[in-house]
Amino acid sequence: MIINAVGLGGIGRDNPLQQLSALPMSALMRRIFVPLIALVVVATVASAVRPAAAVVPPTPIVGSGTVYSGLYPNSYYFSGDFDAIAALSGTHTTFAGNFHSIYESDHWGDTALKLEEAWKAGATPFANLGFEESAATIASGALDTQIASWATAVKGWLDADVDHSLIIGPMPEMNGDWIPYGMEPADSKIAYAKIRTIVESTVTDPTKVRWAFVPNGWSTPPYGIADYYPGDDIVDVIGLSTYNFGVHDPYHSPWLEPADAIMPYVDEVRATIPGSVNKPFLLAQTASVSAGGDKDKWISDMFALVDEDPNLVGFIYFNINPLGTPHDWVIWQGGASSPGFQGYVDGMARATTKYQFPLDNWFQPGPLPFVQYGSPCPDGADCDSIALTDPGFQTTLYDELLQNSALNEFYYGAPGDVPLMGDWDGDGVDTPGIYRPSDGFVRLRNSNTTGVADLTFWYGIPGDIPIAGDWNSDGIDTLGVYRGGQVFLRDTLDTGPADHDFWFGDPGDRPFTGDFDGDGIDTLGLYRETSGLVYFRNTLDTGVADFEFFYGNPSDRILAGDWNGDGDDTVAVYRPADNKVYFRMTNTLGFADFTLPVEPGFIAAMAARVH
Repeated sequence: MIINAVGLGGIGRDNPLQQLSALPMSALMRRIFVPLIALVVVATVASAVRPAAAVVPPTPIVGSGTVYSGLYPNSYYFSGDFDAIAALSGTHTTFAGNFHSIYESDHWGDTALKLEEAWKAGATPFANLGFEESAATIASGALDTQIASWATAVKGWLDADVDHSLIIGPMPEMNGDWIPYGMEPADSKIAYAKIRTIVESTVTDPTKVRWAFVPNGWSTPPYGIADYYPGDDIVDVIGLSTYNFGVHDPYHSPWLEPADAIMPYVDEVRATIPGSVNKPFLLAQTASVSAGGDKDKWISDMFALVDEDPNLVGFIYFNINPLGTPHDWVIWQGGASSPGFQGYVDGMARATTKYQFPLDNWFQPGPLPFVQYGSPCPDGADCDSIALTDPGFQTTLYDELLQNSALNEFYYGAPGDVPLMGDWDGDGVDTPGIYRPSDGFVRLRNSNTTGVADLTFWYGIPGDIPIAGDWNSDGIDTLGVYRGGQVFLRDTLDTGPADHDFWFGDPGDRPFTGDFDGDGIDTLGLYRETSGLVYFRNTLDTGVADFEFFYGNPSDRILAGDWNGDGDDTVAVYRPADNKVYFRMTNTLGFADFTLPVEPGFIAAMAARVH
């Protein structure tokens, strides 16, 4: 759908007013470490440490579990409406959407007025910048002077307040045939880059402007969304126009639930633009009509969908009824609520709906600090993280369970070794170790750096599977081995007979350890990789499982740690097939409570206490 750049008249593929100039708008207490010997690849100790991984900004934008709401106003002066809506819904809106033209400030200073009205409403402006000309004309440079004039108006508004900032979405819905600049993918990419360059060279502080790529959801053939994408280096935010037209949609089902109206296009972007997974997504335009279904439920369900998706961080609801169309998108008008407003209120009441103003962490030098998932560890809690080892025996130790939050990287290991992590000296920090299955030789190091072993000894016989944990609650992790259903554990880090010897499980089961009941003692768990059966005991003796449940897929690699700081270790699985670690916060059957994408190529994953 398209909306007029200056007024509120609308045009679109199903709107007869196609001749209007317009802007687009389609209507587990940490304890144990699981050796993964089946995956270990022969390697040698490296002689040098790679540079430490880049530090993630302290306040990243988080995809899953976050919803920033927004509205398009249906009046010119709308800050009062936004305040009234906030009073009724309990939360302010984070974004105020609007439509801009490069000609709007030639006579009446419209640019600054629109932006300031959004700021007065306590919302960050989302400025859709539309054109009456073709993408080829924009790309040719013919409009450079006029674009610079508009940019000068933006500069004036930005300079008026040190906190002022905005998001600009040039050429919205450029992938449709209903707009003047549509269906020109090559020129569209050039034009987008040109617009950004002109604005950034005009404004005083370019970090106060973020840039959105704002296609329609469905594209007019033969092109797809990715054909118009100008590049990861000049796009900060992915914005999509996605609507439920209900009975007024001649091309789709009479009613599209949010999952059907939105997710096909979100998934298309992730599948065809690989770099997009590292960027926040907004539903830059979205709304539902009333005819054909339950509008309140649609809006409430849309909040839930944005909440659950790892890239979607918010939406801007199209609170405008375009002239000459039957689409009753509006939920608030003239100081009163309309159909759908209760669904909006219900969504705003969700714990994951956030309000932030200004969006300080959005407007800083460099790429937007974005992660798909936030850490499950509450602020101030004592939680486990993970360590991942690659075929070259480089270990990447995560400071916390956040994407790209690697604390450091180091090499430790030799051909055929099994990587371990444990607190070998009782200082509260887990450090690396290796077990050599060919002869039972153990090498442990007390710092997370490349170097020689601080402690060596033999334990077990060839073919044993090593495990590590605190078997006696003395604060020091020691070794054990699993031998075809028999368990041998030693309470000191030296060669000698087992202090604990018992039977549990079947040959072929994969052992892991954890303090599953929070009593300070690690015990044994087993994972049947062929079926995903997890079972464990809470005591170090022979007996039946105290708990059992299914988790993960065949060939997943299991580990356990205290991921949320509640004192109980729970399971996670590392899935090399999709380069993700799936964490549960309870030892029960169910879906992952938290997912951590990791870099490809690791062979082992272990829990690690790093602080």
